[in-house]
Amino acid sequence: MRQPRPPRREAPEMRPAGAGPSAFALAAAGTVVALWLLYQILTAILIFFLALVTAIALSGLVRWLQARGMRRGIAVALSVLGFIAFLVALFILIIPPIGEQASTLLPNLPGLVSKGLQRITSHLGDYPQLQQSIQDQAKGSAQLPSLLEVAKRIGGVSLSLIGGFALLIIYLSAVLYLTADPLPLMRGYVASLPRHHRAAGIRAYRGASQAVFGWMKASIIIGPVEALASGVFLTLMGVPGALVWAALAFFAEFVPRIGGYVMAIPPVIVALSVGVPTALWTAFFYFAMTELLGTLVAPVIRGTAMRIHPAVLLFATLASALAFGFLGALVGAPAAAFGVAYYREFYVKRPDAGAVTESSHRDYEVRR
Repeated sequence: MRQPRPPRREAPEMRPAGAGPSAFALAAAGTVVALWLLYQILTAILIFFLALVTAIALSGLVRWLQARGMRRGIAVALSVLGFIAFLVALFILIIPPIGEQASTLLPNLPGLVSKGLQRITSHLGDYPQLQQSIQDQAKGSAQLPSLLEVAKRIGGVSLSLIGGFALLIIYLSAVLYLTADPLPLMRGYVASLPRHHRAAGIRAYRGASQAVFGWMKASIIIGPVEALASGVFLTLMGVPGALVWAALAFFAEFVPRIGGYVMAIPPVIVALSVGVPTALWTAFFYFAMTELLGTLVAPVIRGTAMRIHPAVLLFATLASALAFGFLGALVGAPAAAFGVAYYREFYVKRPDAGAVTESSHRDYEVRR
């Protein structure tokens, strides 16, 4: 006869060691210290990320030179020296006339905007409420911030001339090291990933690098074209601050498809101070230039590397600029490229999410 089994005893609940209030307090304190440290070194992080983006762009030039039989060391030296020569030429030949025109334009900008808005109201006699609203805007435009206040807001970080020069040297040094010998950092990056995520991490970085390179190539080629065309057109039309708006147009392609329209807003408003026909011609010029270069030329140069919706790029650039100033505006689009690439690899293509990858689509078509 079988003996009855003794009742099973419930195992005592195991509490993880150190899960009391003191552990939570220490974790909260550690989080606060980490966030404070991150805030203190934020400028260094942005500069290093900008150096990484520049190194990715230069690496494409290095590979192009190597493919034509040049040794890597010589290719790296020529690429970095060419980039430094470009910066020197920019500061010597282009920045002084733009700064001179900007110093003349900015003090008169409130009056020009007010005059342009008044020209609009003169054609809105049948809409008194809208006319009154624009007149109020014209009065408020006379209180635009001064040149000094604008200069304080643009940088995001207040730096002296010596400090800015030191950061420039650090940035160029980081570009040189990242371009000349990227393998140690890549090995460290791969080793920091869990083993089962390394393949996805490598694909994500490769996809982000291709997107950044395509974005940079299109911006470098199309940006000067837009700047030159807008500078010549605005000068011929007599729009005040033509060189300033041309410099602004240089950065239009940094936000593909939408950037051209955003950069067109200030010169069109200022063109209203010259006359309504001038403003209409200016708006038409920017529309034609943006559509022609953005629809026909940019995709050919950029290829299919940067598969990011323009609205995402615009949001990333605007958010980064508002949060981190001028440095944030520069790294907004590359940061979006990295974010989208990692999102695709670690979320969209995640096996447990039931997502079907592009390779499985191709396999399915082959089987059919």
